[in-house]
Amino acid sequence: MKTKLQKTYNIAIRLIVIILAFYFLYDQLFHRKDLTSLPETLSLFSDRKGFWLLLTIVIMLIPANIVLETFKWKFLISKLENVSFINAFKAVLTGITVSMFMPNRTGDYFGRVFILKKADRFQAILSTMLGSMAQLITTILFGFVSVAFLYPQFVNLVDFSIWLYVGLLILLVIAAFTIVFAYLEFAAFTDILKRITGREYRRIEKYAQVFSWYHSRELLKVLLFSIFKYLVFSFQFFLLLKAFGVTINYFESMLLIAMVYLLMSIIPTIALSEIGIRGSVSIYVFETWMQMTGAWSDSSAIGVVTASSLLWLVNLAFPALIGLAFVFSLKFFRKEPVT
Repeated sequence: MKTKLQKTYNIAIRLIVIILAFYFLYDQLFHRKDLTSLPETLSLFSDRKGFWLLLTIVIMLIPANIVLETFKWKFLISKLENVSFINAFKAVLTGITVSMFMPNRTGDYFGRVFILKKADRFQAILSTMLGSMAQLITTILFGFVSVAFLYPQFVNLVDFSIWLYVGLLILLVIAAFTIVFAYLEFAAFTDILKRITGREYRRIEKYAQVFSWYHSRELLKVLLFSIFKYLVFSFQFFLLLKAFGVTINYFESMLLIAMVYLLMSIIPTIALSEIGIRGSVSIYVFETWMQMTGAWSDSSAIGVVTASSLLWLVNLAFPALIGLAFVFSLKFFRKEPVT
């Protein structure tokens, strides 16, 4: 009787996930103003030289993003359960699907761990969080580089001492090294928890020990996966900016893109509302910079918004649609005992 109930609950929850994800995707793709004008904009720029080549490269890079995330998660979760590449790939896609209607991509964790057969789910979530932390750290590091280069351009250095800027650079370097060092030595967090909690540590030991499983070299590998992934989707953004006629060179665009992602990382969102916020943040950053160089125009505004929206479409919405097919692989209730 218990097994039948578990099976029924599994099917019911899967259906709810599919309905919610499909509804939110349909609403975003066909009813929200962020994307309804996309076909018209595409036709407007489609005659530009190299447009379709740039768009093709962007689309071809979609699997690279997912594969890098798959290798990263497979590597992290191997401490708990040996997962094949195919199942890890499905888990990543399913995580994207579930994250579409949950705040701050938290659904990404649940979409992945419920594909596991034996591993403790909460331990798996903690392992998965280490991958998310690496991606956030990557965003912060590139954001720091952006701040270091762009700050003198946004602020008149005559109005304050040059030593203030030097102090800012030193602060950024110290912060960057501290963040990276803390992450690579995250295994020490287990000992810190043990000292803080005292006798109560026994209650959380099973989960606190997860962080001690990963050594510095392993976390460095995870961080490198995150950096490569960051470079891929940033390059996609740059290609889309070029495709839609935004006149800006590669170095400047990468600095501005890094600033956009840094600002996005501190704004609470769900994936579906993210598209509008991303467009607004992108407009603010690019407009502020390009107005100083005299390169900003109405056409540039259209190009930036379209590039931002299309990037969301190819890297989130499209994989989320594919992930719908794998939601039925999720097991919210298992017969097997957790080992």
